[in-house]
Amino acid sequence: MVQFGKNGGSWNMPDGRPYREPMFNLPQPIMVLGGLMVAIHVVREFFLSDVQAISVLATFAFIPAKAGDIWTFVTYAFLHGSWMHLILNLVWMAAFATVVLRRIGTARFAGFFVVSAVAGAGLHSLFHAGSVTPLVGVSAVLSGAMAASARFAFSGYGSWSDALQASHRQPCLSLQQLRNNKQAMAFLTVWLVLNLIFGVLSLGGGGSSIAWEAHLGGFVAGLFLFPYFDSFSQGPRKPSEPKPKKKDHPHIRVIK
Repeated sequence: MVQFGKNGGSWNMPDGRPYREPMFNLPQPIMVLGGLMVAIHVVREFFLSDVQAISVLATFAFIPAKAGDIWTFVTYAFLHGSWMHLILNLVWMAAFATVVLRRIGTARFAGFFVVSAVAGAGLHSLFHAGSVTPLVGVSAVLSGAMAASARFAFSGYGSWSDALQASHRQPCLSLQQLRNNKQAMAFLTVWLVLNLIFGVLSLGGGGSSIAWEAHLGGFVAGLFLFPYFDSFSQGPRKPSEPKPKKKDHPHIRVIK
């Protein structure tokens, strides 16, 4: 229970102390999704032998040489290479996936998640055909969410943080409007430049590397396909035409 200050100030608790927003003010689906990823990583790290952990990767990570295992186009997004990799993605998910989910709802977000993951794995496989190196991480989906948010979050708001935290109910920007929106284009340009830098730095390095191709695949999917998931961007349905009335049978007299 809270009460508003007498002078129109901040919200106060019954004992007069100012009300504070909870630290984790995230939608339940995002919390569940993040918790599932953490649980999977905990099991892999602490409860499986090395052989079992490798078997999990071989079965659920996306491996271009085994692209026929179609479930891996999505399941790879639930696996992560390290705790740092997982934590960074959870922070990114809290920022961008939350915005998209609040806009389109849980069911549509699930579809968006699948499409972005598939697009990321698909583009990655084009650059690494025949590779046996596993691809893991939800970054492709989050890249898609970041691109999607740029299509509706930058219409008349101040800073980037204000835009991402606001309620958005207007139709998303068309591609032409997006090109003319300086704030949205700056937002997307920063992502593209950072992704390019990290991709170049990871080239030639041993061990794990940044899968920039998967990021780009998810980004493109989110940018171009988001309106198909967004009910606010879909025009109203045309009313159905009334059915024509049946004509009276010529040999039957109807009393009206």
